[in-house]
Amino acid sequence: MKIARSEETATTSLSEECIVLDINNGEYFGLEGALMELWLELETGAQEFDQILSKWKREFDQSEAELTDILQTAIQELSTKKLVKVDAS
Repeated sequence: MKIARSEETATTSLSEECIVLDINNGEYFGLEGALMELWLELETGAQEFDQILSKWKREFDQSEAELTDILQTAIQELSTKKLVKVDAS
């Protein structure tokens, strides 16, 4: 599964939060925690789910099952807000 940021966004990063503007509708979103981590992972372009999960396993002290759940939840939330696009192929 490949995840990519929506092209119609603008971002400002703060120390503990990212502020994302959806240019299409003018909505602002404050991203913290896993949402912010995922957003920053996608900064350089689309990423594979497995690549992000592997990196998170090295960086965070949680089980693979916990990180998988956190990552899937973050993807779902950002997708619902139309901030990311998911290619399941």
